[in-house]
Amino acid sequence: MIRWLLLLLVGCAACAPSRFALREPPREPFDAVIIPGCPSEDDGAMSRCQLGRAGLAGIIWKRGWAKVFIPSGGAVHSPYVEAEAIAEGMTVVGVPAERIYVEGEALHTDENMYNSLRIATLLGMKRIAVASNAGHASWGCQMLEDYGLDRCTAIAMNIDELEAFMPPYEARLYAVRSRRVPEWVDMAEQEKKRALVTGRDRPASWLLYPMLGYLRWIGKPWRPIASARPAIQTWAAIVKQR
Repeated sequence: MIRWLLLLLVGCAACAPSRFALREPPREPFDAVIIPGCPSEDDGAMSRCQLGRAGLAGIIWKRGWAKVFIPSGGAVHSPYVEAEAIAEGMTVVGVPAERIYVEGEALHTDENMYNSLRIATLLGMKRIAVASNAGHASWGCQMLEDYGLDRCTAIAMNIDELEAFMPPYEARLYAVRSRRVPEWVDMAEQEKKRALVTGRDRPASWLLYPMLGYLRWIGKPWRPIASARPAIQTWAAIVKQR
């Protein structure tokens, strides 16, 4: 049995206001729900964090709260793309692969939100939610507002709901193994390469994130380093290409 309480250790529980929190079922499905990534296990298996977020997506889908999902996260702390691991887990719990758009470049939460919002915008989607641990989801919503989204809703993970929902899928979820990225380098090296290409250096998160409120206050919100145009691919298309 998965110890879902450990998931509460993931995310930032006091980083953003609760005004974003979903307090009652939405009257209509969100156009897109962003699922921020977290690292895989060393062998490519899904981590507890990834299992929880995939399960949360499954609950949202079965309730009819989302039209599509955007799992986000690159091969940040290991040679496995976080968004792909979560996407695979989401299909196990019932989300159709063609309803999952994979954002596989982000290295940090601000990039999860920025890149995913660009994908949603290019797809014409306006009603956006973030699904994660409560504080992390609200923090993501705050970032999306900084990047121009009019309104965001944070969908918080509920441990009791996950424990009731996940048992039928656990064996298949534990068997998931992500594709290993060839010639992978760690996050520091990835950031160096980006800096050479873009001419921009990203401050360390421990320095940047406490400054986000001040930057917002002076009218200069942080804009993450990102590619000129995000790739728009469903998980179904990615799997078919392999």
